[in-house]
Amino acid sequence: MAKQSDMNDSRPWEDFSTLHYEFALENRDARYKEVVLYIADRCVEDPTYSKIKLLKILFFSDFESYGKYGAPITGVPYRKMPYGPAPADYQRLQQEMIRDRLVKVHSRRVHDFSSERLLPLQEPTFDFLQARDIAILESWIRRFWNITAKRISEYSHGKAWKITKDAALIPYEATFISDEPVTFEDVGKLKELATRFGWEL
Repeated sequence: MAKQSDMNDSRPWEDFSTLHYEFALENRDARYKEVVLYIADRCVEDPTYSKIKLLKILFFSDFESYGKYGAPITGVPYRKMPYGPAPADYQRLQQEMIRDRLVKVHSRRVHDFSSERLLPLQEPTFDFLQARDIAILESWIRRFWNITAKRISEYSHGKAWKITKDAALIPYEATFISDEPVTFEDVGKLKELATRFGWEL
């Protein structure tokens, strides 16, 4: 992984060695857990709140923060999963939060499916979250409010997700790939990246 000092490069695709799949932020696990607690606390009244929604809010918030400020909120790596991007180490972190009585998992039936909700047992401490982090988190919480997990999963299947191999890590620089109609220049860049990293187009 490239040094963190490289992350403000204005041309993120020019040097492949500068791609970032994670960031070794100080107290990263504690930072991640605080963000999960914040999202869970804010979404508990949303009737469509689920683990899938929480994971997507995490993903879009981290990647938007990287795109705007050159640094994500949590810095954890994300993988391409069938229902969209998800933190690579989500299961371990969730088990630790359950063990430490920070959250509990509540399962319920939604039509023909079982939906899991991560419910907070404590309030976030705000030891790590900055005002700009909260602003980004709130924007995604509002955007996804009362939106079903199915629709959010479909929304998360953008170009960055599509060109990544199953279960592979998604580079934070993927935030610069637009989901707008592609140009000839975009096609050239994608082919170049696909050749370099073995992506399927």
